[in-house]
Amino acid sequence: MVVTNALLLYSPVAKETCRQGMENAVVNIALAIGEIGKTAGGQKMEVPAKIAASCLGEMGNTAAFTRTRKGTISVIFALGEIGKSVTNQSMGDAANCTVTLLGETGKVAASQKFEDAALNAELLLQEIGTGAIDKNLKETADTSVRLLGDIGNIANRQGLEKALLQATYSLETIKFDAQDRYLVSASILAEVALMRFEDSGLEKLEEKLEINLKRKRKFPDID
Repeated sequence: MVVTNALLLYSPVAKETCRQGMENAVVNIALAIGEIGKTAGGQKMEVPAKIAASCLGEMGNTAAFTRTRKGTISVIFALGEIGKSVTNQSMGDAANCTVTLLGETGKVAASQKFEDAALNAELLLQEIGTGAIDKNLKETADTSVRLLGDIGNIANRQGLEKALLQATYSLETIKFDAQDRYLVSASILAEVALMRFEDSGLEKLEEKLEINLKRKRKFPDID
């Protein structure tokens, strides 16, 4: 009860700091809420874990739309911590709630061309998705796949090359893990999402990014 009340008190403050674009405050509040939610998940306290995730979800949308980049990344990180915690404890409802909010925040980040935030969301969705497969949380695995596909599609439209490639790698990873555990729906969803990326010239894109990476290693930027 004390934890829940503390989160409810945090919520209006969190929303206002996002609206005001107070980036450092947003980062600190997001990380604090994430830590509370992670701890709650580890102790199988479903209600506070879901409240923490919900509060972060609202923060993430506001932070992204107000172009608070560091705040958006912090929210994504915090949601990922909660998501991993509740998935590890096989808390299906809380995991579904958290992974949905994480994915939606990642989608908004991609739409705002925050590529680093979108990449973080994709990596966390992959980690939670594979964890959900291990715990046989089928709905959470399916949701992770669907949202990875959504972020990848937005990244493709916005020209976010690294995020598009990461979505592809993450979907392939989950697809193979799902096949190994006979989770048919997650495997099929991943395959369908990957088919949508086939016309994106992924091989050429991968070559281009590899060439750019080699150039950076050879000719590092001098500040």
